[in-house]
Amino acid sequence: MGKKRYFISLFIGVFVTALTMSVGDLFADDPPEITGVTVESTSNNQAVVTWYTDKASDSIVNFGKQPHYGIMRTPGFDKVVHSVVLDDLDASTYYHFRVSSTDELGNQGVSGDYVFRTGGFLDIENIQQVSSEEQQMLVGQAKDVIAQITDPAALELVQTEVQAQAQDLLRPPEVIGLPRAIDITSTEAKIIWATSRDSNSIVNYATEAQYDGTNYAQTVAQLDDSTKDHEVLLTGLNPATTYHFMVESEDEFGLSGAGSDVTFTTKSPIPTIEDVQIIKIEEDSATFAWSTDIPAAGAVIYENSVTGEIRSEGSPEFLTTQTVRLTDLTLGVTYIATVQAENSQGEMRESEPISFTTIRDEEPPIISRVNNESTLYPGAETRIQTIVSWGTDEPSYCRLYYSQGLGGAENATEMEENTEPSLEHVRVITEFLPSTVYKYWVACKDRSGNEEASDDFVLFTPEKEKSIIDIILENFEGTFGWVKNIGG
Repeated sequence: MGKKRYFISLFIGVFVTALTMSVGDLFADDPPEITGVTVESTSNNQAVVTWYTDKASDSIVNFGKQPHYGIMRTPGFDKVVHSVVLDDLDASTYYHFRVSSTDELGNQGVSGDYVFRTGGFLDIENIQQVSSEEQQMLVGQAKDVIAQITDPAALELVQTEVQAQAQDLLRPPEVIGLPRAIDITSTEAKIIWATSRDSNSIVNYATEAQYDGTNYAQTVAQLDDSTKDHEVLLTGLNPATTYHFMVESEDEFGLSGAGSDVTFTTKSPIPTIEDVQIIKIEEDSATFAWSTDIPAAGAVIYENSVTGEIRSEGSPEFLTTQTVRLTDLTLGVTYIATVQAENSQGEMRESEPISFTTIRDEEPPIISRVNNESTLYPGAETRIQTIVSWGTDEPSYCRLYYSQGLGGAENATEMEENTEPSLEHVRVITEFLPSTVYKYWVACKDRSGNEEASDDFVLFTPEKEKSIIDIILENFEGTFGWVKNIGG
């Protein structure tokens, strides 16, 4: 009898419910349409989400920091204007959310994905000095988390971690490896280096003569560019000079890292060859002369146009004027020659080719640099040694002539001729008297028999040294000179 009453009551309940609803509502299966989803307001830890539905339904917000939502629900299928408060949010944090509403028949409407950001940490002192909004958000979140820690041991662990992170971030930029000087010329050098993080570029430098082991005379800085790969051009340097330099890099926090001392040497300028001349062509030789704007070693490279043989002749001395004599040439042959000038670092410049043909020598040797030097050797018998020297522009046989006084050549003494032709000539004379005037000259002839004599030269030999007795007698005579007049 009880079961019968139950089913009768259930039937009556359903019937009464049906009477209170329209037939359309009873059988409607369309979900609520959601529109106007809006985040009305946010604070550091709260947000209010609102939306509308076209029919009465409940209110649900799924939300989270990633598109994997949590849930906040306002029950009751009685709202078409919905507003849900999301509490306990993290400050300055982006949240994803979607809304949904379900009517009393279980039909559910769901929105798309939305994003909002909670309020920032403007109440934190100096927060605006933090470089980006993302970093500001992390600072605020860290502050909130730390505020919730009450265990001293936990706070100590946090402090240790913060110190380690700060030590890593706030260490000065590190100069990686050894800075290098590249693209070095006689007046410029490019300095390159790398650092562990972005920073500016500074180069301190000085010549080796200026550098005292710690201080640099000059600095070039690029303070506005912050980079890990640094490049600074030094200009106005001295040629062929060794420089010391040290790089520095300073980051945005004013922390500076420096490299070690490094050196480089600028290049010598390449010499310019000027005024190339063939000053003499002979049967088997030719003499070249030229000048350069800086001291340079020189050479003549020459080719026999008949045989194709290439040879060179030169001087390793660094001079601004050079003279080079080519020997063992063949009479009547044309040669093609170029002059080369080389700086101290081996860089060279070459002249335009010059051709010449050897001819029979009809020019006498040129005598130059005639000089004399006399030395007095005191003793029981005073001796004078006189050295006369001179040079010729081609190998020559030479004789020296000298005579006492300034008379003619008829009584001149002739010194023997050298047996082998030479460019440098020296004669030693030991017959000269002290305090005496002598005239001398030289005569030279080349291997072709062309002869030339120099001008006349005059020398005065040193005065004989006086003995102590001579000096006493001279003093006595100067004092008592009247004595010699007695009895006159």
